Amino acid sequence: MTGMAVYKIVFMVQLLAAEGLLSFRLEHMPRFRLRAVLSMALGVGFAALVPVLEYNAWYASGLFFVLFGVSLLLLRLCYDEPWGNLLFCGIAGYTAQHLAYLCYTALNEVTGLDDVFGMIVVPYSSESFNLDQGALLQLVIYLDCYFLVYGIVFDLFDDKLRGNHQLYLGRTSMVCLSGLLIGADVIFNMVTNYYTTEFASLILERVYNILLCLLILALLYNQLASRRMKAELDSVRHIVEQGRSRYELAKRSTDLINMKYHDLRHQSQLLRSQGEAARQQSQELEAVLQDYASIVHTGNEVLDVILTEKTLLCQTKQIQLTAMAQGEGLDFVKAHHLYALLGNAIDNAIEAVEQLPQEQRIISLFARRAGQLVHIHVENPCAGPVNMRGGLPLTSKEDRDQHGFGMLSMRTIAEQYGGTLNVRVEDGVFSLDVMLCASQEETH
Repeated sequence: MTGMAVYKIVFMVQLLAAEGLLSFRLEHMPRFRLRAVLSMALGVGFAALVPVLEYNAWYASGLFFVLFGVSLLLLRLCYDEPWGNLLFCGIAGYTAQHLAYLCYTALNEVTGLDDVFGMIVVPYSSESFNLDQGALLQLVIYLDCYFLVYGIVFDLFDDKLRGNHQLYLGRTSMVCLSGLLIGADVIFNMVTNYYTTEFASLILERVYNILLCLLILALLYNQLASRRMKAELDSVRHIVEQGRSRYELAKRSTDLINMKYHDLRHQSQLLRSQGEAARQQSQELEAVLQDYASIVHTGNEVLDVILTEKTLLCQTKQIQLTAMAQGEGLDFVKAHHLYALLGNAIDNAIEAVEQLPQEQRIISLFARRAGQLVHIHVENPCAGPVNMRGGLPLTSKEDRDQHGFGMLSMRTIAEQYGGTLNVRVEDGVFSLDVMLCASQEETH
């Protein structure tokens, strides 16, 4: 059996393995495992049957492009995804396969392993494939190159591919450019294999091919990173803008509560002059109203709205919310920004303490201005360790791709006002500290 006849089968297995690793996070078709096994069998069968009519750079390149096209059709059989996503994973997989091949080939040419042990496969030629010439060490090195390259590429791309199956993984123009680059790299490599005999030129061309593969992977990775960053930015903007509508709704509710409060105060005054029983009712009503009156006058209307809404919410959950805030120092912060900042902070604290015993359900809020700096501190007990990434806690919700942007939006708001947001967990206490600079008022 000729080297080319064997290598095209080996190539198809390697290509499908690389594409499978990179596309595994995508949306599976029903009966995925059966489809995957069937796809591998069809791919290997097609590679075995496709004829080798010529042994030159152009025919070999065309042959591998045909096999790549077939692999995309097999991906379509396994994944319920747009063609753009399949093309992205296909190009990334082909690049990983080609990079592994180049690394192994360059290693052989530099070290002369083929001269010592003989070649396991003699690709791109009509020479016979002789298993007796191979050695176990040569096979181990061969497999190690592929495992190492595939592992690095998978580790690099996997995190970015999580949850991206509902998005187009990259811009069409950039994905097509990556495809053209890997195509050019394959052709250039074939020209090198068939027509370059000078050792120095051979090594330089291998290095060029490897660098081009790395460039393609970097280009594809940046596409994923930019898509993820755009998705996160859109989510943060949505949360911040949502603060505007939520604040308006909370303000209307607070206005209604204030109206009722004043009506009840007036009613309490009337009861005082209507006998002993009525005065007793008046005292009871005043006690209730006194608790409310203590939370609605901080010197900042927005902060009053936030504390009113959250205090009433905490009361329904039997949570104690205490606040010491100089509201006048927060006047430079836009209403919807302050609502998104403090509203998210208190909501996170409520979510953390509502599962604790009642005596531990305590949330403390402190806000104070000193000169041009405002310090906001929110503290609450928490159960168990808090997983952090990038200095921010990870959401505890299962769908992390749809949640966990609240804290990121808070950091974004703090930075818009020239400040910072810091989180720490010590001795079972979660602390959030926000610094804002009044001289850096956000004007966008």
